[in-house]
Amino acid sequence: MKSNILKSSFIIIMLLAVSCEDDFLERQPLDSPSAETFWTSAVNAEFWVNNLYNGLATTDDAQFEAFSDNAFGRAALGANRIANGTFEPIDPNVNRYWNFRKIRESLEFFEFIGQVPNISQAKLDELSGQVNFMVAYQYFRLITLYRDVPLVTHPLSIPESDIPKSPKEEVLNYILEHLNLAIEQLPVNWPVNQTGRFTKGAALALKARVLLYNERWAEAAAAAKQVMDLNEYELHPKFEELFLQSFNNQTKEVILARQYAKDVEINTMNRNYAPVSMGGFALILPTAELEKSYEMIDGLTIEESPLFDPMNPFSNRDPRYFATFLYPYSNLNGVVYNPFGSDQRFSITWLYFRKYTGELRARAEWQSYVNWIIFRYADVLLMYAEAKNEESGPDPSVYDVLDKIRMRAGMPRVDRVKYGNQSTLRTFIRNERRVELAGEGLRYFDILRWRIAEETLNVQLKSLYVPGLLPENNIELRVFNPNRHYVWPIPQDAIDRAKNLEQHPEWR
Repeated sequence: MKSNILKSSFIIIMLLAVSCEDDFLERQPLDSPSAETFWTSAVNAEFWVNNLYNGLATTDDAQFEAFSDNAFGRAALGANRIANGTFEPIDPNVNRYWNFRKIRESLEFFEFIGQVPNISQAKLDELSGQVNFMVAYQYFRLITLYRDVPLVTHPLSIPESDIPKSPKEEVLNYILEHLNLAIEQLPVNWPVNQTGRFTKGAALALKARVLLYNERWAEAAAAAKQVMDLNEYELHPKFEELFLQSFNNQTKEVILARQYAKDVEINTMNRNYAPVSMGGFALILPTAELEKSYEMIDGLTIEESPLFDPMNPFSNRDPRYFATFLYPYSNLNGVVYNPFGSDQRFSITWLYFRKYTGELRARAEWQSYVNWIIFRYADVLLMYAEAKNEESGPDPSVYDVLDKIRMRAGMPRVDRVKYGNQSTLRTFIRNERRVELAGEGLRYFDILRWRIAEETLNVQLKSLYVPGLLPENNIELRVFNPNRHYVWPIPQDAIDRAKNLEQHPEWR
């Protein structure tokens, strides 16, 4: 399927979209000719819903890796300012993610959809389910970064738009209300020519993530289990194929992905991850700490395993290691990465991400259209394992889902003795998440919600060190202030434009 299915009708809707200002609380006037004439058919309503898909995360979300201990942001939109604790309310990233546009457009759908004549209940549910998903998705992203945010439940006129923050818990309840509606309304699957639309499984996966991030363990486990019980998804046999454009929409592991299509829309993955010598920009580089988190092939850590050779740390590792990293003197489609060649000044950590760049072959081919995965089945299994363990400790179902992930990767089953209690299994699950999901933009949120960022980010970041091969270099002094950095500030621009919107206490 061409991934422009959901983009083909966006041009029509842009006549409406460009007439709206970016002010998140501003609505298009009801007496606007376009508003009067647009909501006249189910076809037009579907155009509106299609436009909402532009609100899904793009490959730019890879920069969240550089906000975490997984990666260093060489020049990734100021990512290092987040990681080293120097960001302030005026930071471009702080401002970038404070975005209510798709919430406003979603609420306008609900206001105007009643004007559409002769729309069937089935079509109304189909469209409403997608919009309910987008409302939940957008507000979840906001509260995950900013905690308390203005809660807007209907389009507001300009005089009404200056409203204060609502407590995170109130917004969370609103998110779950919309998610429950989406779960009821969305289909389990779509025809193949509609691949990429929100499904019941995607709504359940989002619900599991929302609940997991807010430590509602039993509910999170139940939502993840509902995804599993749909019997729609399975682990793809080969881990590395998940991140190739050749497998866009060709695997039952991907639950939801941002769609890209050749010659329609390219993404930033090669710019973010690929070596400069092959036409990438090498903006986001894996850290030595991430590299060390990968076990040996025997299932033991590098500190425990007799297989580990510090002079040759690239042998006998978890097979996911070789699908995740481009390490010195490894081969990417016939090109050998020489850390002392043309890449020397860019390979600051001595590592690149291979994940998402595995089809890069030459400088002229640096543009990519690989889909950006938002939810995949392995993440759902990991969410289930974490939530069940936090709720009640280890049980056979937790070990079973972890074993599935590890065996797919070519790793041994979980050691039930070594990881036989809640505390040790928690450590194992957290590392398994890090290894399985590296490079996918989730680690930053994990270290925040686990409240371990003051341990992982208060460090002198160093490069990989291999005696006689790679010198250890100091890269960046990172600082994380737990009294401030567990919540992002409200952008100063938003504060300046409002009377009732107050800055978080941590940032005053």
